Amino acid sequence: MLNVSEVITDPDFAQTFIVHRKSNEWIAGRPEETETIITMLGVITVADAKTLEQLPEGDRATGMMSFYATVSINTTNEEGTSDQIEWRGDRYRVKKVFPYGDYGYWKAVAERMAGD
Repeated sequence: MLNVSEVITDPDFAQTFIVHRKSNEWIAGRPEETETIITMLGVITVADAKTLEQLPEGDRATGMMSFYATVSINTTNEEGTSDQIEWRGDRYRVKKVFPYGDYGYWKAVAERMAGD
């Protein structure tokens, strides 16, 4: 199999981004949430043009980005909620992960959390 991880971390293509990973643990019968901050390096591309949601309280512009990394990025699972990715001052919530680990990378599609 072809391992493309060298392209994902190549300085000509890669950028750094921050992953906010939240996990849950039951302590004294109550869920306790902790957040781990992970700095990752990978390729970032546009997944979807700006999307306009027309809501009763006003219009909200969001968009989707694709994040490629050589380590796993998570969606909601039994250990915690979906990762949130911080890049260029915006936060994106991971919606879908394509586990291409056999080829040396993971692709995550994430939606911008704050609207214009």
